[in-house]
Amino acid sequence: MKHFGWKADLRNPKLEIFIHLNDIYSVVGIPVFRVPLASRAYIKTAGLRSTIAWAMASLADIKAGAFVLDPMCGLGTILLEAAKEWPDVYYVGADVSDSQLLGTWDNLKAAGLEDKIELLQVSVIELPLPSESVDIIISDIPFGKKFKLGEDIKRILQEMERVLHVGGTIVLLLSEDHHRRLTDCKESSIPFNSKDSHTDEPGIKKCLIPEEKTGASKTVSTSFEASNHKFLDKMSPFGSLVPVDCYKVSLGKTDAFICKYKKSHSSGL
Repeated sequence: MKHFGWKADLRNPKLEIFIHLNDIYSVVGIPVFRVPLASRAYIKTAGLRSTIAWAMASLADIKAGAFVLDPMCGLGTILLEAAKEWPDVYYVGADVSDSQLLGTWDNLKAAGLEDKIELLQVSVIELPLPSESVDIIISDIPFGKKFKLGEDIKRILQEMERVLHVGGTIVLLLSEDHHRRLTDCKESSIPFNSKDSHTDEPGIKKCLIPEEKTGASKTVSTSFEASNHKFLDKMSPFGSLVPVDCYKVSLGKTDAFICKYKKSHSSGL
C-alpha cells in the first residue's frame, strides 16, 4: 500500500490474494471461483471440509469392489465424497451417536446416495465386523474440548487394525495432539525412515515410508475382557500398521495431519 498507493477494501475486494510464508518457500494464490471449492450442493449439513474429505479418499487409492469403512463417520462427509468419486465400492459408515447418523442419513438422501452407503450405530472400539474383512478405512478422528480421547486413540487404532486385512490401507485425519501422541509411541517401537527431500521442512512433513466382501454381513462380537484391555494397553498403537505418508493441512483456525498407514501382517487380534 505504501509503495503503490493502493487501498484495501476488506468488505468488498476486487481481488483476494492468499499468501503463505515460511522459512523455506512462499506460496501466493488467487481464488478462481467466487464460491469456495469446499461448497457442495449435494451436502445438506456440512461437517468436515469437503476438500479435506476428498483428499483423504484420494490418498486411500480406492479401487472398484473394495470394502471401505469410516468407523467414526460423523455426518458422513468422507463417505459422501468417496462415493461420488468412486461409486463402484461397498461403503459402510459407523458412529456411536444417533444424532450424527440421522444427519448422515439426511446428507445421503440429499446426495441420492442412500443405496450406496450402509450405516451402523456402534462404537469404534467394538466394531461388529470379522477380523481382516475391510479393505480401506478412512476416518476423521474427533478432537477438541468436546472429544477428549486421550489414551483411547490407541484402542481405536488397534480395533481398526483388527478389522483391516493384510495389505489394507488406513487414512486418518489427526489433530496435532493425536499426531504427537502417536508419533511418541511410534518412535519407541518403529524405525523412522524417509524418502522425501522435504522432511526437515517446517509445516509440511512426510512421516514414515517403507508403501464384494461376503463376510461383511457377519456379526462378530469384539467385546474385550478386562485382561485383554491390559494386554492391549501394553501394545504399540501401530502393531502391524506401517506409517506410509503424512501431510499437514489447515482446517482454518487449527492445523491437522492426514496420515496414511498400510497393514503389513496379520495382527493376531
